[in-house]
Amino acid sequence: MPVVNNRKKAGENKREQILLAAVEKFLEKDFYQVTITEIAEQAEVGKGTVYEYFSSKEELFKESFSYCAELYLQTFHNHLSDVLSARRTMEDILKTHLELLKDNRKNLHLLFNERPQGFQELQTWIIERRQELLDGITDLMRKGIQLKEIRPDIDIEMAGRLFLALNYVVVGGMVIIDNIEIEEKRIKELVDIFWYGISNHRSEGEIDS
Repeated sequence: MPVVNNRKKAGENKREQILLAAVEKFLEKDFYQVTITEIAEQAEVGKGTVYEYFSSKEELFKESFSYCAELYLQTFHNHLSDVLSARRTMEDILKTHLELLKDNRKNLHLLFNERPQGFQELQTWIIERRQELLDGITDLMRKGIQLKEIRPDIDIEMAGRLFLALNYVVVGGMVIIDNIEIEEKRIKELVDIFWYGISNHRSEGEIDS
């Protein structure tokens, strides 16, 4: 039995090795310029070994993208299961997100690049994952209302979309696309802008956290 488990573990490691090699190549060149041979060489395996795990370059791209996306999405899921404070949870998500972006800057760049046209299955997968994430964030907004941290008349779906944009477009764009270093202490400032808006006056009864 241990032999079977070792073989399974070796197979999983080999698959991940190929995935990481594919991410490297898809970051270097356009999808249509990358070859399976190049990916195999990058992974230090034979071309036939690649096909043992992936049926085509298209499948390999989809799996590479999904691999990076799941790593990215886990940042949010880890913080949404037990919420004691909506504000603190948002700060924790942004801090963890920032650390993830810094530690995996190169691999996660794949998520911000243009994707090949015609990958309908991948587009559907992305839409489904985005909706799952939005559902989790809107639940966080509801919890904030229950905790009386967030006003009850707010459009929680719109607020959730704005918070996702703060993570992906603002923080992600600055770190991955613009190559701007963000210090962790700036996270509270970003949350303040989201939390209080840009008005010159805060809502009545609003106090500093």
